[in-house]
This record gives sequence, C-alpha cells and structure tokens, in this order.
Amino acid sequence: MKKIYFWVLCCFCVCSGWAQTEPALMANVDKEKMNHWVDSVFDAMSYDERIGQLFMVIAEPKSDMRNMQKLMRYVNEIKVGGVLFHKGNPVTQAEVTNRLQKASRVPLFISLDGEWGLSMRLSNTTRFPKNMMLGAIEDNTLIEEYGKEVARQCREMGIHINFAPDLDVNSNVDNPVIGLRSFGENPDMVADKGIAYARGLESKGVLSVSKHFPGHGDTSDDSHKTLPSVFHSMARLDSVELLPFKRYIYDGFSGVMTGHLYIPAIDKTPNRPASLSHAVVTDLLKEKIGFQGLCFTDALAMKGATTKKTDNPSVMALLAGNDVLLAPAAPINDFTAVKEAINEGILSLEEIEAKCIKILQYKYIVGLNQYRPIDTQDLMKRLNSPHAAWLAAKLNSEAITVLKNTSDILPLKQLGKKKIAALAIGDDAGNEFQTMLNRYDSIASFSIGRNASAAAIQKVYNQLNNYDIIICSVHTVRIPESLPLRQLSAKKELVYAFFTLPYFCKDYKNSIQKAKALVMGYENTPLAQEYAAQVIFGGIGAKGKLPVSIPGLYYSGTGVFTEKTRLGYHEPEEVGANAVRLDVIESIVSEGLEEKAFPGCQVLVAKDGMIIYDKSFGYYDFDKSRIVTETSVYDLASASKASGTLLAVMKAYDEKKFTLNNKIADFVPALKGSNKQDLSIKELLYHQSGLISSINFYLKAIDKDSYTGSLYSNAKNAVHPIRFDAKTYVRNDFSYLPDLVSDKKKPGFTTEVARNFYVSDSFKDSIMQSIVDSRLGKRGKYVYSCINFILLKMMVENLMDKPMDRLLHDDFYAGLGAWHVTYTPLKIMDTLQIVPTEDDRFVRRQLLRGYVHDEAAAFQGGVSGNAGLFSNANDLAKVLQLFLNQGVYGGEQYLSMETCRLFTQSKSPTSRRGLGFDKPAIGSPQSSPCAPQAPASVYGHTGFTGTCFWVDPENQLIYIFLSNRVNPSRANNKLGSLNIRPRIQEAIYKAIK
Repeated sequence: MKKIYFWVLCCFCVCSGWAQTEPALMANVDKEKMNHWVDSVFDAMSYDERIGQLFMVIAEPKSDMRNMQKLMRYVNEIKVGGVLFHKGNPVTQAEVTNRLQKASRVPLFISLDGEWGLSMRLSNTTRFPKNMMLGAIEDNTLIEEYGKEVARQCREMGIHINFAPDLDVNSNVDNPVIGLRSFGENPDMVADKGIAYARGLESKGVLSVSKHFPGHGDTSDDSHKTLPSVFHSMARLDSVELLPFKRYIYDGFSGVMTGHLYIPAIDKTPNRPASLSHAVVTDLLKEKIGFQGLCFTDALAMKGATTKKTDNPSVMALLAGNDVLLAPAAPINDFTAVKEAINEGILSLEEIEAKCIKILQYKYIVGLNQYRPIDTQDLMKRLNSPHAAWLAAKLNSEAITVLKNTSDILPLKQLGKKKIAALAIGDDAGNEFQTMLNRYDSIASFSIGRNASAAAIQKVYNQLNNYDIIICSVHTVRIPESLPLRQLSAKKELVYAFFTLPYFCKDYKNSIQKAKALVMGYENTPLAQEYAAQVIFGGIGAKGKLPVSIPGLYYSGTGVFTEKTRLGYHEPEEVGANAVRLDVIESIVSEGLEEKAFPGCQVLVAKDGMIIYDKSFGYYDFDKSRIVTETSVYDLASASKASGTLLAVMKAYDEKKFTLNNKIADFVPALKGSNKQDLSIKELLYHQSGLISSINFYLKAIDKDSYTGSLYSNAKNAVHPIRFDAKTYVRNDFSYLPDLVSDKKKPGFTTEVARNFYVSDSFKDSIMQSIVDSRLGKRGKYVYSCINFILLKMMVENLMDKPMDRLLHDDFYAGLGAWHVTYTPLKIMDTLQIVPTEDDRFVRRQLLRGYVHDEAAAFQGGVSGNAGLFSNANDLAKVLQLFLNQGVYGGEQYLSMETCRLFTQSKSPTSRRGLGFDKPAIGSPQSSPCAPQAPASVYGHTGFTGTCFWVDPENQLIYIFLSNRVNPSRANNKLGSLNIRPRIQEAIYKAIK
C-alpha cells in the first residue's frame, strides 16, 4: 500500500510547466499524522468503498422511514462518501446526519449549498444578505467575519463543506440564475469578496468550494434547465470570468465546482458541458491554472449536465478530471456505471484510488478522523447566536447604497415643517420599512398591490397629493412604473427605496430621474428594509457602493455617502455591549410582572447613538386587556419635569431671557410682595427654594359643606372605604362646588381635568393664590417640590409668550420626530394607544387613561410644570439624545452647547440634585435613585407613575423605564421595594463593561 500511495502522490506533484498551488489547509496540516490516518482507513476499505467515496448524493433532511431507507441504501450499498442536504429544518437534519454517520463505516462529508449561509437551505436560521448585497460593502473584513460565522454554524450542524463562494462575474443584466448570487460585475471586486468569504470559512475548518468554473455570469440561460453557452474569446474569459477563480486558487483555497456551461473557446466539442470537459477540468483548471484541491461537479441531475444516452454523466465527469460527483440523478446506476468503466479500462483504477485518497485527506483536514455526533440540545439557540444577529444586521447596514441625493435631501431634515407619506409598491402598508420609518416620525402609510384596481390606485395617488415628501418603496419586479407615479415625482419631493435587483431600476427610469433621492436596498428582507429606512432618516450613514451597472442610470461603483444624524437601531454588539447580559433585564422585568409590581412596561437602552434594546413587556392592566407594544404611550409623571419643562427653561435661557440668579418673581408677578419674591431660579431648579413639596389644589374645588369630618384617614372604615395610598384611606361622598366644576365643557369651563370633568378657567387664579399663601421652609435646604416646576412653567410662558406645550411641540418635539411626546395625548391619538394609570375613585372617580395622573397637573388642564407629559420610550429617547448631543439632533441645532453643558453638568453643592435633573447619590447607594455603577455625571429623573430615565455622558448611554405601577392603585409600591429600576440599570452597566 505504501508504494501505491507514494506513486499516487508523485502523480499529483508532477508539474507540467505550470505553477501548482497547494491549498493552504493541505499545506498546513501535519502530513505524517494525516497520512497515518488515511493509510489506515484506505487499507481497510473495500473496492466498492473506494469508489463510493467519490459520490456525494443529495438527500432530504427528513427522518421518516421511507426517506431513511433510501439514504441508508446509499450508505450501505454504494458506500457514498458524502451527502448534500436539500431544504429542511436544522434539528431534523442534525438527527438524520447523526444516523447516517453512525451507519457509515467511513465518516461522511456533509455539505451545504449555502452561498448566503444556512438559511439558504435551513429554516429558522440567521438570514444573511445574498452576494450582490454583500458586493456593495466596502469593508471586506466584514465579509471574512461573515465567512467565519457561517463556518461556525456549519460546524454546529456537522457540515464540513460549503459550496461557496459564487465567483461568477455577473455581467449580463438578463442572467436568470446568477443575479443576486454574484458579488457584482467587476472581476477584481468579485475576487476580493469571494476570497474574504472563503478565508473566513476555511479559517474555521470548513472547506470552501468556489463556483461555477469557468464562469456562469454572462449567460442568458439557467443550467438547471438547459445548457447555457458562453461565446467569449479566451482573452476575454481570462480577464473577466476566470480572474476571480485564478486569484482564489492562487490564494490557496480548497475546492472548485465546475459548471454546466458550453464554452467553445475552451472546448469546441458541440454541447459538451465544462463540467464534463477534460479540456476545462484537467487541462485548464488543474494543469494550466494549477489547482490541486478537490474538484466537484455541479449537481449532475441538472439539465445542463445531460449527456448522450450512451454516455454516463458520472463517468464523463471523472474522465474530465473531477474528484467528487455531486448529486447524480441516479446514484446507484451511476455507481454501477463507474465500476463497469473501471472494469472495461475506460477509467483508471489508480486514478480512482488517487481521488479516494485525496478525499480522505480532506476528511482528515476537516476533523472527521475525530468525528463527534451533533449535539441537538439547544442547537437552535447556538445557531442563532447574538453575534450572528449582529453580523446579519451589520452586513445589511453597511450595504445600503444611496445612488442619488439631490440637494442633500438625505438624511431628511426639518421634520416639523414637512408632511411625509410612505407608499409601498408590491407590499402591504405597515411593512418593516414603513414601521421603521414611523420610529422616526409620524408617517402616513399607503400601499399598491399587484391586484389593486385602477380606482384604488388613483385614490392612493390623490391622497398622496396632500403630503410634501413621498417615500416610495418598491418591493416587486412585477409592477411597472406608472404615469401617476411619474407625475408625482415631478411635483413632490420623492425618495425612492428599491428592494429588488438593482437592474430593475431601469424600468423606473423616468420617475427616478425626477426623484430627489434613490436608496438601493437590494433585497426585500426585514433587515434591508429597516436599514434603508434608517439611512433615509440618518439613523445610520450610507456607505454602500453599487456592485453592478444599471443601464442608462448608474455605473458600478456609484454610491453617495451620507451622515448619521439621529438615533439608529442595532444589535448590542454594535456598541460593544453583551447581548446575553442584557437579557438579564427580561428576568428582572419578569420578576416585577410576577410580583404584580406593574402590569407592563417598556425598557429602552441606547448607547453611542444606537438603540440596542427596546422591548415591551406585559399588558396595560392586570386583567391583560391589551398587550404593551413599542407605540404604547405612558404617563411620565415627574419625569416630565426634565423632559418637558426643563427643555422650555433651557430654550428661554438660550435666548437670554433670564439668568439663573434672577428672581422668579421678576417673571411671575403674582409672587411679588410674598415671602417667595426673592427666590432665585437656580434655587427652584435645585429644589432648594424652601417651597413645600406639593399642594392639593383640588381641595379648593370641593364643597366643604357636602361632608362632615375629614377627607382622609389612616385606617379603612365605613366613612373612608377607599384606599388612596399605602398609608391613607379616603372618602368620596363629597361634592364639588358648582361654580368651579362642571361635567360639561362650556364657556368659562374649558379646562379639562378628566372625562366629563371641567374646572372653571378662573381656577388657575386659585392655584396661583394657593402657591402664594403656602408655607415657605428653609431656603438652601434640599426639599423636592413640584411647586418649583409649576412656577418655572409659568415663568417660561410669560417669557416666551406662548403656552408651554405649544412651545415644546413647535420648537422641539415636532422637529425631533417625537410625536408621541405630548401633553393631553387624547387630542392627537387614539385612547387604545395610551396605557391607563390609576382607577381614581377619590378625586376624578374614573379610570385615568389619557388624562394626567398627577392631580396638580390635572387641575391645570393636563399641562403643568411638574407633570403632564406622555410618551413612549422610543420618542423620549430622542429628547435625551438631544441632551447627549449637546443640543443637536437630526443635523439641526436646538440648543447651544453651552446651555446644554450648564444644565446637564451642574450639581448642587448641598444635595445630589442637578439643575432640574436628578442625579446619583454617590457614596449613598441606599438613597440613590440609580444603580451603584452610575457615575456622578449621570442625570435624569424618575416619575411617580413608575417611570425613569437616566443619561450617562461618560458612557454615551441612555436608559428608559416606563411603567404604570399605579394601575389600578398608587398604593402598590412593589416597583420600589423590589428595586426594579436600579437593578435594570445595574444589568445595563454590567452588559457594557
């Protein structure tokens, strides 16, 4: 045996005048150990087993008896060397693989036709982009990382070979089979991308097999159905089609797949497929180019591999020089034909054994000498790892390409001044693209499907005339450009996003030429849609370059770079955070839900300008009447102080309307002459004014003659049956003064407290007087007071000559695209979108939903300096990112850097408080509202209803927690006793370290 083996190796090492390139995996293996294993296996193999090693059959990953009997026959009768699985699910394929490997005396090669990873064949696995989208990516280290991840997943699945990369140079617009499977039209770029992918695969021990040699990119036929022809000259083939393969081979990769192509410049034999051509496989690939690795045929069951009836395709493939016969149509018949060809001297037994030995060598290289069954426990979790999710997102985000950006319309700006609509062509309204758009602003959504009537289509276009900017997404190649669309592009600011092959843009040429912008998304997948939407609004910058030319429109290499100007959405790994550690948040929230600390909540984490965690949990109430979603809106309670009133104060300060040492009485004249006339604005912001914590303004509206005794009791009794808070019970048998309260809106009674509850418009005077008459404590001492911010709101309105809610909407929230951040939300959104707070059976005697929970704010019509703001976590994050960006968001300056620094960095010398913000109590963890890990620079606020937000400039971190822990009663303080909010913040810090 040793002598035969030596002779075989010598045959392979003979140089015919051309450079031979030994694959790197072979060059780097310990050959002594490899040869020892190969010798031992080969010597023990039967004649049939040696022939069988050359066969790789195609198999269904099904575990039913009929399929398993068929596969076992291949293993036991023709001793196949490998299996290529069809489409299926990972767990079943793993189970079938284990059974086949157990039955086979020689370990089997398991292969994958996975040009874009496992998801090409296996359901519920990470969906990576196809090659043309990857061709748009400038950073090839990402392509290599992608190869590594595909290899990791392959190893988890017991897969040793991936039939990738596809090195076809797609230079034919009408190519029916390659298209998105190609990296592009530039041979060097295709080589660069393919080599990076192959390097990643082989660095993790999976053999890469490039295809379809000598090049399937410039064909108009599908080799699955017929034999395509390539009529280029040898010079052209050498400079275009062959170039990526030669570079791949010279870089030392292991496998090449020969394609079913008729190429007369190489082999003039009529209708001879390259895969069955000695001139192609042996003369060109092996001898001239010098490839020494494994040579696979494309699937021999394809129509392109059809031979004369007297010829057997497997025999022809071996005569051509292939090593592995992939997916023959009739494996058992072909196995018999190969044996007969050997017996008849048509095929050389020595050559067959040499191929067998080479296959065994590569089986050793991929570790089959130490075969281990696939562990199916938690297999799906291991496959769909956080890193895989990040990488898929990263590849999509890096590929999105802006082909046109007239007047730098992208990223979109001045959202508060534009009405925006989104039109989906070939997909439903509310798809992933439009959903992501709506995270940036309030976008009206429309769609036109393939079966839409002319009347329905015209109705959509008529409605679109009411908008300034139209974002049109194209999701299908089956709906052509229409006249109304061309007309729309001529009179509106039209932004296109295509989720198709780039070539399809040529069919929309007229309207594209008139459009303001064109974004290429390449594929109609959720991630492509989401990141294209982010590019449009500046959540990410556009970095992609077009990998192919679009006839009459754009050349290959076109790509306009845009800037990141707003919050983006990405996986935690993008900012270096640990996704597994962030999952601790869910366990903490689950504890809160189980303990009934709150019925539901939203948790958001943003770092470095990226939202990396945004999840909704639970329900609107403990009756589980409605699930919390990302668009659910919560009452922020006192968090309104820092996200609403303080913004208005900072705006007025920015415009030099006051100084911090000014007296509040200078701007709220009613305070003059009172014991509060000398209080400074700084004292109010630091909560060191001496003003009492709160005032129950509603008492002024109650008819004191309607009851006897006290409204409150520290114990439940017949008179005080209603629990108000943890220590107090109340009565509700009192009446309101009819000259101050009405159950209908009418002249003089326009201040809405709750449903069917209005107070006199003069009640604001009573509120002011209550503040003037209130007790004043020691100035300079920290006492948290809602009255401070009620006065600051009055100051701002007097200074800016505008209601504070309108000021904040016009100058901040509308421009930020934060339309969920609002006072009196029932004026702009459906009740069902708003999460209820308390079932107030005392003051308002109703379930509060869309009406502010805080009584002081309620009796001011829902707009107060201390409370009243509603929001979801997503839009609140925009306000907080504005702080982090020192006054800038969406490419626009809202506040000066100096003002932002003053208000976010200042700290009271006598307490933990900042200028309007709360801060950690450093050194006093028991009294701190934050986690112990929060640095001193953190600022934010909590809210009585169960909310908080914290901004960390050192770590560029935002944390938001929104809940309705007061539903159904404010007496429930388990949110505090379980320390839910600081524990979540602690988990976040552990995840980013």
